[in-house]
Amino acid sequence: MSSSFKEIKLEEQYKDSQNNAIPQHGPTDTISLEVIKKEVKAIEKRFQPVPPKEVLGKLIEFIEKVDFYERTNKDPKEHYISKAEYLVITIEKILQLAKQNRWGLCKKHDFIYVYNGAYWSLLNEDDLKAFLGASALKMGVPEFKAKYHAFIDGLYKQFLALGILPTLEPSRDTVRINLGNGTFEITPTGTKLRDFSSKDFITYQLPFSYQESAKAPRFMAYLNQVLPDLERQKVLAEFLGYVFVRTSRLKLEKTLLLYGSGANGKSVFFEIVNALLGKENFSTYSLQSLTNDTGYQRAMLTNKLVNYASEINGKLETSIFKQMVSGEPVEARLPYGKPFILEDYAKLIFNTNELPMDVEFTNAFFRRFLIIPFDVTIPEEQQDKGLASKIIQNELSGVFNWVLEGLHRILSQEKFSPCKAAEDILEQYRKEADSVAMFLEDNNYQKDSEQHIATKDLHRHYREYCQEDGYRAVSAKSFNNRLRALGIIVQRKSQGNVAYVIHQVATMPF
Repeated sequence: MSSSFKEIKLEEQYKDSQNNAIPQHGPTDTISLEVIKKEVKAIEKRFQPVPPKEVLGKLIEFIEKVDFYERTNKDPKEHYISKAEYLVITIEKILQLAKQNRWGLCKKHDFIYVYNGAYWSLLNEDDLKAFLGASALKMGVPEFKAKYHAFIDGLYKQFLALGILPTLEPSRDTVRINLGNGTFEITPTGTKLRDFSSKDFITYQLPFSYQESAKAPRFMAYLNQVLPDLERQKVLAEFLGYVFVRTSRLKLEKTLLLYGSGANGKSVFFEIVNALLGKENFSTYSLQSLTNDTGYQRAMLTNKLVNYASEINGKLETSIFKQMVSGEPVEARLPYGKPFILEDYAKLIFNTNELPMDVEFTNAFFRRFLIIPFDVTIPEEQQDKGLASKIIQNELSGVFNWVLEGLHRILSQEKFSPCKAAEDILEQYRKEADSVAMFLEDNNYQKDSEQHIATKDLHRHYREYCQEDGYRAVSAKSFNNRLRALGIIVQRKSQGNVAYVIHQVATMPF
């Protein structure tokens, strides 16, 4: 056995796959499609990451027996080893071995990762506890103590408390995407697919291989049907590419909303994105839960590429929402854990039939939305219920190449491509989200330089309008501020505040 466990790497496998990627066939050989498929699967198998349990199993091989009495300078005839001493010495020894032998372990916040040969995999708490308990037993902790659940819990807490493990610090300059057959790297000088490296500190792997020439004809046909506007298609590809870009590299401050009623293809897109990124890298927390006070759901975005939820309605904490869309550091915590500052977390995408109306009416709020209307309704007889599955089974590498085109565009442009439909729907949303503006328009109130109406009467009429149409009315103070924001003069007179508007009564045409 080697005295130093460096890392579990696949370098020898890569050399073999590069030298013998496709077996050599003679010029007269007839190669069937089935033979090619088997050979490709054999090649891809060489790049499979090592399961975390297997990594931990190899690490246990390096654990040796410890003389706890010698370590504590105690005479076994006169003293016994306390629980605290067993816990501290066991974890100290494990961390010492991890440092000496460069084990593939690291910690960020209260998350523990193990390098599996392809990426840093989040280590399940139960698996880590089992590893710690087995290590304690091998060191010589009495069997019934080492296997006792309270003692194992103590080992886990002690492990987190000492935590002298390297912290994940990915590169902030280069865009790297981990795929099934290597890491795709994008730099200012070009792109390349290279071997995996633990130094990248990448915590995910997409569930397919990179194929430079791969196409996605069925996916593109689907897009052309449900989203025939090429400007909208380009923005979708760009946002999915943006998912892989760290905020320190490019800060676009947008959340993507796919907007439209049913039978328009949004759910198919959701399924494809889920499969493209991998379920382990994908979460579906509601915006309301992401912005609540606990911070529990926010903490879980640490290890995700995207949070893609089905709806955006519900009460939200606007300040946290704006922070998250901007990719700014935001406070989070795990249950029973310490609060921490979350950075470089998942991008936000939402499918929605309705846009939220109970919102903060500021430019800082609205400019964070990138709304793509899905306004083509697919007739029942044209709907293919298995479309998403067909694309997922056969075209993910091609869909990824479509995403790469979008990624290259935003990296060169440093912004999303122009999209008139997105601009128009955002302007419409601004207008409809402002219940005061809607009230004035629907009731034919217009600005005037001479005539005015008492704001208390105008506000009473506005409240009646909101109650009838289902809007949430704003306070009298906010109402006056909204009037001013719309360019209406509000002045204080002896009888109280007045607004310079005129109520024009619509006339019926003859």
